Amino acid sequence: MRAMKQVIVAVDGSEPSLKGARLALEYAKPFGAKVTLVYVVPPVVLPGDAPWAPLDELHQSELARGQKVLAGVVEALGSPAVSCVVKLGPPAELVAEQAEVMGADLVVVGSRGLGAVKRLLVGSVADRLVHICQRPVLVVH
Repeated sequence: MRAMKQVIVAVDGSEPSLKGARLALEYAKPFGAKVTLVYVVPPVVLPGDAPWAPLDELHQSELARGQKVLAGVVEALGSPAVSCVVKLGPPAELVAEQAEVMGADLVVVGSRGLGAVKRLLVGSVADRLVHICQRPVLVVH
């Protein structure tokens, strides 16, 4: 087995993502691998062009919320030494991109275990990530 140096964990503050983060820390520890938590704010879709919408303020507010979610995850994990990244855009694509940029040996993502119908209707970041990421992906239920 090749030594693991970098693990990326997609987090959204949910229990499955917290479980994934715990597992990632457990896997990284024997290798001394770095763990990076990534929170992605999905793009806001408004009806029409909505020129009146304060999108910059909304984005800044959501990015700040992302920082709070990451701080809560770090605290729930027992405040380990991890890096945190907040991005704005399509979640699966940005997590996959971050994994490439950082040369991740493993990408961990929690899954809520949606059934096929719900996944079709609301989508699944974990499902999409498994299909587009060029790095190994571990889905934690």
